Amino acid sequence: MLAVTSLSDIKTVGVVGGSLGGLFQAVALSELGLDVTVWERSAGRPDDRGAGIVLQPSVAWFLSVFCGVDPDQVSVPVTHRQFFTRDGRSHHTLMRQQMISWGAIYKPLRDRLDTVRYRDGQHVDVLTPRPDGVDVQVGAAVHPVDLAIIADGSASRHRGLVAPNREPRYAGYVAYRGVIDEGELPEELSAVFRDRFSFYDGDRTQFLCYFIPGDFGTTEPGKRRMNWVWYVRADAADLDRTTTDRNGTAHGLSLPPGLIAPQVHAELLDRARRLLPQPIRELVEHTREPFAQAILDGRVSRMRKDRILLTGDAAFVVRPHTAASAEKAAADAITLFTALQQVPSVEAALEAWERDRLAEGAALYRHGVGLGQRMGLNAPEATPITRRTD
Repeated sequence: MLAVTSLSDIKTVGVVGGSLGGLFQAVALSELGLDVTVWERSAGRPDDRGAGIVLQPSVAWFLSVFCGVDPDQVSVPVTHRQFFTRDGRSHHTLMRQQMISWGAIYKPLRDRLDTVRYRDGQHVDVLTPRPDGVDVQVGAAVHPVDLAIIADGSASRHRGLVAPNREPRYAGYVAYRGVIDEGELPEELSAVFRDRFSFYDGDRTQFLCYFIPGDFGTTEPGKRRMNWVWYVRADAADLDRTTTDRNGTAHGLSLPPGLIAPQVHAELLDRARRLLPQPIRELVEHTREPFAQAILDGRVSRMRKDRILLTGDAAFVVRPHTAASAEKAAADAITLFTALQQVPSVEAALEAWERDRLAEGAALYRHGVGLGQRMGLNAPEATPITRRTD
């Protein structure tokens, strides 16, 4: 057990949300000997066919130190960046990076928490502050904790307790995404992208792609997956059409895999044939179940109120161009873990944590908006979000 100097009055922690942001916090704080409970409203483990992520240092360090996972064994290395022109030609620059899947991060984190600590299919209804902690209401049960961490994502239901009137805003474009089993790609097409982080920058659009681990985190060539992202401008009406599924159900800010409406899929393929270089266009054509998400901007001016903290995308929603969403969530947890060990009082530790994370979040927020502006993707004016993803 680690020696801790500032936790004399914190023994129990409640985490609202069991995706990456909540799991980073729960795993780190469990290492401090705290009694941590995670409440996740979704039931069961999610499908491992989610999008790819650039493996950043804080995530790699967290997996290694807290989960005993060698990040090199669960990620796919690339040595070059590849830039396409409209006619399909490309040039390369040397840049080593590692690519990982959402599921390859989620699994070792989730495996660190047993069913007593991780309670899926349970929705947190109310958080009620007390002088010495927080009451977490789940259904008819009330669970008193000494510290509550809100980690329920960009559509957070509880953000307003700490940062009122700070809902994310729609940035004016969507990210279409696709994941393809490497074995389903023709060998000559797969070879074009092997060992490459590939880009195409067009007129107010960007496409990028790279290989990520396959099932169960395998990185064996031939068993990996190709991950692609295509940023496309979309006004409010286009967003509604894109995220309304084949059954007519409106999903608001995202469309899960397997639900794209036939007409929207046909339009996506037509746009790819008109606008994308040939090798990249073929990736879109080989994708059975493309999905989509709205690009959002979200920032807060505070991440703490008494014993309630905001973390991950419940605090700052940064654009995916920054490749920093998972990194930011991991750093939130590492910084809190470190502050609670090194700062003599809990209040001082939480203040130091908030100060550090506000500065980092604001910097990433500005960086992402700037990247969108340089690519010509930003809408003239961001649109407030008045609906939730569910």
